[in-house]
Amino acid sequence: MKKRSEMSEDRHANRRPADRPASRYGSILPRLDPEEAGYLGEELHSLRELVSRGDALATAGGSVMAWWGIVLAVTHILKALMAAGWLPAGLPVGWGAAIIGVAGALLISHFGRGGYSFRSWRNQSISTAWGFAGIGIFVFLLGSQWTRVSEPHITMAFLAIVFSLVLAVMATSSSQSWLLGMAGGWMLTAGAMFVLDSPIDRYIVMAVATVCFMTAPGLVLLRAERRAQPKMRTI
Repeated sequence: MKKRSEMSEDRHANRRPADRPASRYGSILPRLDPEEAGYLGEELHSLRELVSRGDALATAGGSVMAWWGIVLAVTHILKALMAAGWLPAGLPVGWGAAIIGVAGALLISHFGRGGYSFRSWRNQSISTAWGFAGIGIFVFLLGSQWTRVSEPHITMAFLAIVFSLVLAVMATSSSQSWLLGMAGGWMLTAGAMFVLDSPIDRYIVMAVATVCFMTAPGLVLLRAERRAQPKMRTI
Protein backbone atom coordinates (compact mmCIF):
# COMPACT_ATOMS: atom_id res chain seq x y z
CA MET A 1 0.00 0.00 0.00
CA LYS A 2 1.22 3.43 -0.93
CA LYS A 3 1.88 5.83 1.77
CA ARG A 4 -0.49 8.74 2.28
CA SER A 5 2.07 11.30 1.13
CA GLU A 6 2.69 9.38 -2.12
CA MET A 7 -1.07 9.16 -2.80
CA SER A 8 -1.41 12.89 -2.27
CA GLU A 9 1.39 13.57 -4.75
CA ASP A 10 -0.30 11.28 -7.32
CA ARG A 11 -3.58 13.17 -6.97
CA HIS A 12 -1.88 16.54 -7.52
CA ALA A 13 0.05 15.20 -10.50
CA ASN A 14 -3.05 13.75 -12.17
CA ARG A 15 -5.18 16.87 -11.60
CA ARG A 16 -6.35 18.54 -14.80
CA PRO A 17 -5.41 22.15 -15.54
CA ALA A 18 -9.01 23.22 -15.03
CA ASP A 19 -8.97 21.70 -11.53
CA ARG A 20 -5.93 23.66 -10.44
CA PRO A 21 -6.62 26.56 -8.13
CA ALA A 22 -6.62 29.98 -9.77
CA SER A 23 -3.84 32.38 -9.01
CA ARG A 24 -4.40 35.29 -6.73
CA TYR A 25 -5.29 37.65 -9.57
CA GLY A 26 -6.25 35.13 -12.24
CA SER A 27 -9.97 35.58 -11.71
CA ILE A 28 -9.74 39.41 -11.75
CA LEU A 29 -7.26 40.47 -14.42
CA PRO A 30 -7.54 39.16 -17.98
CA ARG A 31 -4.54 37.47 -19.50
CA LEU A 32 -2.72 39.77 -21.93
CA ASP A 33 -1.47 38.52 -25.27
CA PRO A 34 1.92 39.77 -26.55
CA GLU A 35 0.29 42.39 -28.79
CA GLU A 36 -1.62 43.97 -25.90
CA ALA A 37 1.46 43.88 -23.69
CA GLY A 38 3.45 45.69 -26.38
CA TYR A 39 0.73 48.33 -26.68
CA LEU A 40 0.80 48.97 -22.94
CA GLY A 41 4.56 49.30 -23.10
CA GLU A 42 4.23 52.00 -25.75
CA GLU A 43 1.67 53.84 -23.64
CA LEU A 44 3.94 53.76 -20.60
CA HIS A 45 6.80 55.12 -22.72
CA SER A 46 4.55 57.96 -23.93
CA LEU A 47 3.59 58.68 -20.34
CA ARG A 48 7.24 58.96 -19.34
CA GLU A 49 7.81 61.41 -22.19
CA LEU A 50 4.78 63.38 -21.05
CA VAL A 51 6.14 63.74 -17.55
CA SER A 52 9.65 64.61 -18.75
CA ARG A 53 8.28 67.38 -21.00
CA GLY A 54 5.96 68.78 -18.37
CA ASP A 55 8.30 71.68 -17.60
CA ALA A 56 8.39 72.85 -21.20
CA LEU A 57 4.66 72.47 -21.58
CA ALA A 58 4.01 74.28 -18.34
CA THR A 59 5.48 77.39 -19.91
CA ALA A 60 3.41 77.12 -23.07
CA GLY A 61 2.30 80.45 -24.47
CA GLY A 62 5.73 81.82 -25.28
CA SER A 63 4.43 83.10 -28.62
CA VAL A 64 1.87 85.33 -26.89
CA MET A 65 4.49 86.55 -24.46
CA ALA A 66 6.88 87.40 -27.30
CA TRP A 67 4.08 89.17 -29.17
CA TRP A 68 3.23 91.39 -26.22
CA GLY A 69 6.91 92.16 -25.77
CA ILE A 70 7.14 93.40 -29.35
CA VAL A 71 3.95 95.46 -29.03
CA LEU A 72 5.06 97.10 -25.77
CA ALA A 73 8.57 97.77 -27.09
CA VAL A 74 7.21 99.57 -30.16
CA THR A 75 4.70 101.43 -27.98
CA HIS A 76 7.35 102.84 -25.65
CA ILE A 77 9.64 103.73 -28.53
CA LEU A 78 6.80 105.74 -30.06
CA LYS A 79 6.19 107.41 -26.71
CA ALA A 80 9.88 108.29 -26.47
CA LEU A 81 9.70 109.88 -29.93
CA MET A 82 6.60 111.81 -28.87
CA ALA A 83 8.35 113.02 -25.71
CA ALA A 84 11.33 114.14 -27.81
CA GLY A 85 9.04 116.07 -30.12
CA TRP A 86 9.75 113.94 -33.17
CA LEU A 87 6.13 112.76 -33.36
CA PRO A 88 2.91 114.71 -32.80
CA ALA A 89 1.74 114.70 -29.19
CA GLY A 90 -1.62 113.24 -28.37
CA LEU A 91 -1.42 110.16 -30.58
CA PRO A 92 -3.55 107.30 -29.11
CA VAL A 93 -0.52 105.06 -28.79
CA GLY A 94 -1.63 103.40 -25.56
CA TRP A 95 -5.13 102.43 -26.65
CA GLY A 96 -3.86 101.44 -30.09
CA ALA A 97 -1.30 99.12 -28.50
CA ALA A 98 -3.98 97.60 -26.27
CA ILE A 99 -6.30 96.87 -29.21
CA ILE A 100 -3.55 95.52 -31.47
CA GLY A 101 -1.99 93.52 -28.64
CA VAL A 102 -5.22 91.85 -27.55
CA ALA A 103 -6.28 91.10 -31.13
CA GLY A 104 -2.89 89.61 -31.98
CA ALA A 105 -2.76 87.53 -28.79
CA LEU A 106 -6.21 86.09 -29.52
CA LEU A 107 -5.24 85.21 -33.08
CA ILE A 108 -1.99 83.58 -31.95
CA SER A 109 -3.82 81.59 -29.27
CA HIS A 110 -6.46 80.46 -31.75
CA PHE A 111 -4.30 79.50 -34.72
CA GLY A 112 -1.27 78.38 -32.76
CA ARG A 113 -2.87 75.39 -31.07
CA GLY A 114 -2.25 72.91 -33.86
CA GLY A 115 -4.53 70.31 -32.32
CA TYR A 116 -2.57 70.37 -29.12
CA SER A 117 -4.83 70.21 -26.08
CA PHE A 118 -2.60 69.15 -23.22
CA ARG A 119 -3.61 71.01 -20.10
CA SER A 120 -1.93 70.47 -16.76
CA TRP A 121 -2.39 72.26 -13.49
CA ARG A 122 0.78 74.19 -14.24
CA ASN A 123 -0.57 75.40 -17.57
CA GLN A 124 -3.77 76.47 -15.88
CA SER A 125 -1.99 78.28 -13.06
CA ILE A 126 0.18 80.23 -15.50
CA SER A 127 -2.80 81.06 -17.72
CA THR A 128 -4.75 82.22 -14.67
CA ALA A 129 -1.84 84.40 -13.52
CA TRP A 130 -1.56 86.09 -16.92
CA GLY A 131 -5.33 86.47 -17.14
CA PHE A 132 -5.65 88.22 -13.80
CA ALA A 133 -2.53 90.29 -14.57
CA GLY A 134 -4.25 91.55 -17.72
CA ILE A 135 -7.42 92.33 -15.80
CA GLY A 136 -5.45 94.17 -13.11
CA ILE A 137 -3.56 96.23 -15.68
CA PHE A 138 -6.81 97.14 -17.45
CA VAL A 139 -8.48 98.20 -14.19
CA PHE A 140 -5.42 100.26 -13.20
CA LEU A 141 -5.23 102.05 -16.56
CA LEU A 142 -8.96 102.65 -16.72
CA GLY A 143 -9.06 103.96 -13.16
CA SER A 144 -6.10 106.23 -13.77
CA GLN A 145 -7.74 107.73 -16.84
CA TRP A 146 -11.10 108.05 -15.09
CA THR A 147 -9.69 109.94 -12.11
CA ARG A 148 -7.17 111.84 -14.26
CA VAL A 149 -4.31 111.02 -11.93
CA SER A 150 -2.32 109.05 -14.50
CA GLU A 151 1.44 109.35 -14.15
CA PRO A 152 3.50 107.66 -16.88
CA HIS A 153 6.35 106.59 -14.62
CA ILE A 154 3.95 105.11 -12.04
CA THR A 155 2.10 103.25 -14.79
CA MET A 156 5.31 101.81 -16.18
CA ALA A 157 6.49 100.84 -12.71
CA PHE A 158 3.16 99.09 -12.09
CA LEU A 159 3.46 97.16 -15.36
CA ALA A 160 7.00 96.11 -14.54
CA ILE A 161 5.97 94.83 -11.09
CA VAL A 162 3.05 92.86 -12.52
CA PHE A 163 5.27 91.27 -15.17
CA SER A 164 7.83 90.41 -12.50
CA LEU A 165 5.24 88.61 -10.37
CA VAL A 166 3.86 86.60 -13.28
CA LEU A 167 7.33 85.54 -14.42
CA ALA A 168 8.11 84.46 -10.88
CA VAL A 169 4.98 82.27 -10.94
CA MET A 170 6.11 80.79 -14.26
CA ALA A 171 9.57 80.06 -12.86
CA THR A 172 8.26 78.31 -9.76
CA SER A 173 5.62 76.35 -11.71
CA SER A 174 8.29 74.71 -13.87
CA SER A 175 11.99 74.03 -13.88
CA GLN A 176 12.64 77.20 -15.89
CA SER A 177 14.52 78.80 -13.03
CA TRP A 178 16.18 81.30 -15.37
CA LEU A 179 12.83 83.10 -15.52
CA LEU A 180 13.53 84.30 -11.98
CA GLY A 181 16.32 86.39 -13.49
CA MET A 182 13.82 87.92 -15.90
CA ALA A 183 11.52 88.65 -12.96
CA GLY A 184 14.38 90.33 -11.15
CA GLY A 185 15.08 92.41 -14.23
CA TRP A 186 11.51 93.67 -14.22
CA MET A 187 11.84 94.65 -10.56
CA LEU A 188 14.96 96.64 -11.39
CA THR A 189 13.07 98.27 -14.24
CA ALA A 190 10.28 99.28 -11.85
CA GLY A 191 12.84 100.91 -9.57
CA ALA A 192 14.44 102.71 -12.51
CA MET A 193 11.11 104.39 -13.28
CA PHE A 194 11.39 106.27 -9.97
CA VAL A 195 15.10 107.00 -10.23
CA LEU A 196 15.23 108.40 -13.76
CA ASP A 197 14.11 112.00 -14.24
CA SER A 198 13.81 112.21 -18.01
CA PRO A 199 10.60 110.80 -19.56
CA ILE A 200 12.59 109.89 -22.66
CA ASP A 201 15.02 107.82 -20.61
CA ARG A 202 12.13 106.07 -18.89
CA TYR A 203 10.49 105.12 -22.16
CA ILE A 204 13.76 103.87 -23.61
CA VAL A 205 14.51 101.78 -20.52
CA MET A 206 11.00 100.32 -20.64
CA ALA A 207 11.37 99.48 -24.33
CA VAL A 208 14.69 97.74 -23.72
CA ALA A 209 13.22 95.85 -20.76
CA THR A 210 10.31 94.52 -22.82
CA VAL A 211 12.73 93.21 -25.44
CA CYS A 212 15.12 91.64 -22.91
CA PHE A 213 12.67 90.39 -20.27
CA MET A 214 9.59 89.57 -22.37
CA THR A 215 10.27 89.17 -26.10
CA ALA A 216 13.51 87.18 -25.76
CA PRO A 217 12.19 84.82 -23.03
CA GLY A 218 8.98 84.36 -25.03
CA LEU A 219 10.96 83.21 -28.06
CA VAL A 220 12.97 80.80 -25.92
CA LEU A 221 9.79 79.33 -24.44
CA LEU A 222 8.22 79.14 -27.90
CA ARG A 223 11.15 77.08 -29.14
CA ALA A 224 10.89 74.72 -26.17
CA GLU A 225 7.14 74.41 -26.68
CA ARG A 226 7.50 73.53 -30.37
CA ARG A 227 10.17 70.94 -29.59
CA ALA A 228 7.87 69.23 -27.09
CA GLN A 229 4.55 69.34 -28.93
CA PRO A 230 5.19 67.12 -31.98
CA LYS A 231 6.07 64.17 -29.76
CA MET A 232 2.99 64.50 -27.62
CA ARG A 233 -0.42 63.01 -28.22
CA THR A 234 -3.69 64.78 -27.80
CA ILE A 235 -5.28 63.60 -24.56
